Amino acid sequence: MKSPSPAAKRIFSGSVWGILSKILDAGAKFITIPLLVGYYGKGDYGLIALAFSLNAYLRLMDLGMNVGSVRFLSQWEAKGDWNSISRASKSGVIFYGIIGLFNALVFLFMAFNGEFFFKLSPDQIPVYQTMMFILSASTIPNWLSNVVVQLLSAKDELGYVNRAFLISSLANFGVALTAIHFKWSLPAYFLGYTLATLLPIPMNIVRLKVFPLRLSQLLLPKWDLPIFKEIIGYSAAIFLMGIFQLTANELRPILLARYASSIDVLTDYRVIQTIAMLVISFGSIFLQVLLPSASKVYAEGNPAKMERMVLEATRYISIFLCFVVFILILNSRDLLGVYMGPDYLYLSPWLNLWLLTVLLNMHNTPVASLVLSSGKTKALIYSSAISCIVSLPITVILAPTMNVGAAVLGYLVYMSIQIGFFYVYYIPKILHLSSRKILTTSFIPALAAGLLSFGGAYGLQKWLALGDSEWLKMIVNSGVFLLIFLGMVGAFLIRSEEKQFLSALVQRITKRVK
Repeated sequence: MKSPSPAAKRIFSGSVWGILSKILDAGAKFITIPLLVGYYGKGDYGLIALAFSLNAYLRLMDLGMNVGSVRFLSQWEAKGDWNSISRASKSGVIFYGIIGLFNALVFLFMAFNGEFFFKLSPDQIPVYQTMMFILSASTIPNWLSNVVVQLLSAKDELGYVNRAFLISSLANFGVALTAIHFKWSLPAYFLGYTLATLLPIPMNIVRLKVFPLRLSQLLLPKWDLPIFKEIIGYSAAIFLMGIFQLTANELRPILLARYASSIDVLTDYRVIQTIAMLVISFGSIFLQVLLPSASKVYAEGNPAKMERMVLEATRYISIFLCFVVFILILNSRDLLGVYMGPDYLYLSPWLNLWLLTVLLNMHNTPVASLVLSSGKTKALIYSSAISCIVSLPITVILAPTMNVGAAVLGYLVYMSIQIGFFYVYYIPKILHLSSRKILTTSFIPALAAGLLSFGGAYGLQKWLALGDSEWLKMIVNSGVFLLIFLGMVGAFLIRSEEKQFLSALVQRITKRVK
């Protein structure tokens, strides 16, 4: 029997710290959001959600350079081509500096024109303007930090990057508690939050010592048109695809702010988004880890190795995602009750639908990373455009009556079209892999384990009639689900060699923690 491939080992090992940091970050948000909503009120907290959404949507100005840079930097790092890395990173500093400046001007424009775009009350306008000023001031260093993260990603230093992110999350948690305890104004809290997000930047810069180059050789601005054209030529397709992806994902809350019954709906959106983002963030971690490995595997031109990487990575990721998604769905109603109170229980069906949509999307991350590595993204642009154009009107039409549900349904339509396109066209026609094999050997077995474990835990809960205790129901549900799921995965989905590898990895992590 075959042992896990080196690519699979790097993917799994590189994901551990990222998953841990995202879990703790989600835990911090899980605790602080109800506290912040209770302190500032549902309406004013909606301003924070709006600011986050505007900031996220403007990430499309990246022009696909983040993915493109990691792809090329990974290939150059594998070859030891330090000259190309230096030229690319120096050009990246200028590129992101210009984007950051333009981004800052956009926030200034939004600061003075917010009342024309969103349903803001007169009392909310000055608060909203101050928050836009804060975002405007922070956007340049945030954009410039992309260069550093790209370099570290190419050097397989994502574990360190995620540890730095974890420190930022803990700082944000402290800022939220401090703001509530000392009764800070909303702008004061938002300033503290923004400063905490900047903490990883100096830490990541220090880590650049892993390169055999001085900092000046990596970060001193110097424009190099030939190498920039090489990266942007590939990245342009990613940018066009990113326009539609970011528009479909990040414009939804902005459309809610414009067309829903009130800006309070953004608080509902933020509540279920925080839970769903736990799973979504795992997908971003997997893509970060997979992209450098996929780029190197694709460059080798070995179809058998490509197929093995996709099958193994999809199986590992599907198992993990099914565990997280179904345990959250099993406890969603009780979770919302504990999290926000009985007034938010009506969000449970929309949260469950969002989680299933995320599972549908995120299990495909290994295939997506290979597609991005191939550079053959033209058809993917068309599918993203069609998905976006079809899904956004659904949110606009349904927002006045269904509020947050309109955004969830729009997201479901978008992802369904995208995933269907991958399995029908991209996997068989571009990657020359078997869609049926990926589904039957990697995704469906994990999905079956999740569904059966969910059914067993849910049925036992109904039979035991555990009463009204939300905590008791969640503990029993989770314990039963965990036992059934781990039993099925251990018996049918994980090979003996993989169990040995996982056991050794856990032991190494435990020793480091101690």
